[in-house]
Amino acid sequence: MSDVNRFLEGSFAPVTEEVTAYGLPVTGRIPAGLSGRYLRNGPNPLGLDDPNYHWFVGSGMVHGVRLRDGTAEWYRNRWVRSKAVAAAHDQPWPGGPVHENQDFAANTHVIGHAGRTLAVVEAGALPYELSYELDTIGPCDFGGTLPGGFAAHTKLDRATGELHAIAYFWAWGTTSSTSSSTRRAR
Repeated sequence: MSDVNRFLEGSFAPVTEEVTAYGLPVTGRIPAGLSGRYLRNGPNPLGLDDPNYHWFVGSGMVHGVRLRDGTAEWYRNRWVRSKAVAAAHDQPWPGGPVHENQDFAANTHVIGHAGRTLAVVEAGALPYELSYELDTIGPCDFGGTLPGGFAAHTKLDRATGELHAIAYFWAWGTTSSTSSSTRRAR
């Protein structure tokens, strides 16, 4: 058996630093009317020292490209600053609500809702709000209306603007603990 962790090499190898690049070269043409950000979130470990690492549990890193007027204006990537990630970078944690000590990196998806950019994760931790430039603002519980984390694969009702998600926490068991304000957090 090999001592090499296949989730830490090749195309699975982690990105080792945060980058900001401007004036990106474009091959082909970006339509001038295409304006906004293309964002992606995924697990990215802080280092290569964990032989048991699995890519489902790495710290979240959000990558983004800003498109405007036919140009790729910027690219940047940022780790989502959970308590552990902030400590690993010798930075203060931005603070905010934490549900049942479930503060682990939001590494599954990134969504925009109600003027916010949210990095989300499965398993019950709260989403993390990010700035337009992808810096971490902090955990978000929609003003106390979210009783736990919600599923990372939300659905937006475009007719009403409501974001539908399943709020859950493994310790709740089989009982429901959601409220209408949670389901309609805007």
